[in-house]
Amino acid sequence: MDHYFHSYGGLGLQRYMVSDKPRTDSFAAAIKEVVQEGDEVIDVGTGTGLLAILAAKAGAKKVYGLDDSDIAEVAKTLVERNGLTDVVDIVRCNASNFDLGNTTDVIVSEWLGLLAFAEAMLDDLIVARDANLKPGGTMIPSEVDVLLAPVSCPDLYNREGPGFWREPIHGIDYSILEELEQNQELSLQIRVPAESMLAKGQPMVSLNLATASSEDPWERGELEFQMERGARLDGFVGWFSMQLSPSVRLDTGPDSPLTHWRQIHFPFKPFDVEAGQILKVRYTLDRSEQHSRAILLDLAVGENRYCYQVG
Repeated sequence: MDHYFHSYGGLGLQRYMVSDKPRTDSFAAAIKEVVQEGDEVIDVGTGTGLLAILAAKAGAKKVYGLDDSDIAEVAKTLVERNGLTDVVDIVRCNASNFDLGNTTDVIVSEWLGLLAFAEAMLDDLIVARDANLKPGGTMIPSEVDVLLAPVSCPDLYNREGPGFWREPIHGIDYSILEELEQNQELSLQIRVPAESMLAKGQPMVSLNLATASSEDPWERGELEFQMERGARLDGFVGWFSMQLSPSVRLDTGPDSPLTHWRQIHFPFKPFDVEAGQILKVRYTLDRSEQHSRAILLDLAVGENRYCYQVG
């Protein structure tokens, strides 16, 4: 079995996700708002069956929870324990192989990885959507935006980033490693302080999940940021935001409640910026050729170019 699917069979990882209160509560609220009495629902990547069970409780007449890992057996037990075996079927399969012939009213899936697209689950979701969702059916989430913003966070840069090497360790001069680590272009999943942002986040990618293709996330373009204050720019922060239902939006950015996704910090060699300055950033978001479930973010700032792997 693919290591990816095997890893999701562990209850520790499942607990890590289910205990993420902003994530779990937002999906629960969206399902309650969207799912109607008598609906047919598919939960792609059901895990412990949480979203499938919530869809049944919201009034769905039939729910299919799909998962290709050992956790499917746990989900079956939980469905039985909650008295929902007449409504919820847990099916162990890859979602791309499940086909009901476009009869499904709602497809719900918490498919998102780091910077949304790491883990590559979106591809299977789109195949499942095209095979199962009826015309006019609903996707939860319905929209996903991947955003980027410049930051000045010396504490983060020096504590968790290349700036760490500036201080001697037991009298040993490590300072040459700062530039070497900058050149390695390492990204970090971490909480980035909201006050470190030098401009509002702007979307690199905006997807409508009802119509998106598997190639739509892989974008290139240019963003312009107007600096809100003078500072020493030392990186970017990336995150995603998703519309789950008409009234429920879940944002994983620095100024939102903390989720298990946190944010992605992209440090580089610091330089000074002034208030009101326009910073132009060219970007390319692409799949990683070396790691099938990782993504690459290529950033060009002035004459400098950085390529980071995420996931």
